[in-house]
This record gives sequence, C-alpha cells and structure tokens, in this order.
Amino acid sequence: MKNLLTLITILLLATSNLNAQKEATTNEGEKVLLYEDGTWDYVDTKSESELSESTNSDDCSQYVSVEVDKMTGDKSYAGKELLIVSKDGGKNGFGFYLLKSDRGSIIISAQVVGASSCIDDDDKMNVLFRDGTRLELVNDAKFNCKGNYTQYFLGVFGKKKQLEMFINKPIETMRIWTNDGYVEEDFTPEQSNTLMNTISCLVNS
Repeated sequence: MKNLLTLITILLLATSNLNAQKEATTNEGEKVLLYEDGTWDYVDTKSESELSESTNSDDCSQYVSVEVDKMTGDKSYAGKELLIVSKDGGKNGFGFYLLKSDRGSIIISAQVVGASSCIDDDDKMNVLFRDGTRLELVNDAKFNCKGNYTQYFLGVFGKKKQLEMFINKPIETMRIWTNDGYVEEDFTPEQSNTLMNTISCLVNS
C-alpha cells in the first residue's frame, strides 16, 4: 500500500497541470483515476455482465432461493440460509443475509453480535482474504442500534471491483466496527465458499 500511495503521489505531481483527471496504472497493475485535488479512485475495468461471467458455475439451487409474487410474477432472490460465522454458538459473530434487489443490486447485510449494538453510518468493515489482500468498506446503512451493517453493490452503488473480490477470493478474517469496539471472526473454508458461491449465484440470477 505504501508503494501504491507513493506512485500515486508522483503521478499526481506529474499531471497536476494537465486535465482534471488522468488514468494511471500502479506497480501492482491496478488502474486508478488521479484527480487535481489529490484524490484518486480505482477504475472499474469489468462491466456487470463480465463480472457475472467470471463467477463459478456451481449448482445455484443449493445457495439461492427464488420466490415468485403470484400476483405480479416478479421474482425475488436471496441466500437460501442465514450464514452464521461464530465460534461460540452466536454469542459473538455475524449472521449474513444475502439478497438481490429488484433493481439488480447485491446486498450484503450483517447482523453484528458481541460489541455495541449501535452502528454508525461511517463504521467500517475490514476484510482479510486468504491471499493476503485486504478490503475496507464504509457502512452503507444509516445509524442504528439493532446491530445492522449493510453493503450495497452494483447498479447505482457501483463497487463492482469490490464485489468481484468477494466472489473470487475466500475470506480469512472479517472485522466490523461498532460504537464500542468491533467484532472480529475467522471464516472456515466452508463459510468462505458459501459466501462466495451465494454472491456469485445472486449476480447470475
């Protein structure tokens, strides 16, 4: 990350008198947009259809349930079961609800148990993947004291690159912050695979 920030700083200085934004490639091969105000952002290099094609082809019937509104014929898709990640039977840990909205967005909603039940709209999720890469996300939901932490992906929310990481990289450890510390849990290989395959199937549904 230090090398990445150094490279971005150098590129910002070199392009400060040019257009309002420039595209650059880091030493790690990531494409970023550089802005005049010193900020930067990742470039989403895959379309949503390409993201869908990159997912695995496991049997989605074991991961996703489909409900049909008998009046309208509209279908709704959700993870088949609540994914519980906890070492002590649910006293501390996460319960994940995985959904696809009627507009095509993917929703990862976590019930956080073990620290304060109040979660601010700027509290964070930190993810360590088994390949050593890391991801930090800021809560997309409003402040609540029900232990609810939510992330939205695709559609108007973007974050295709981040969702692709959840689909293609098994999670080792996740930490979600609350008003009073954080809850942190390690994922078993089975839990990681369930999360990956469920999100993949929701994208493809």
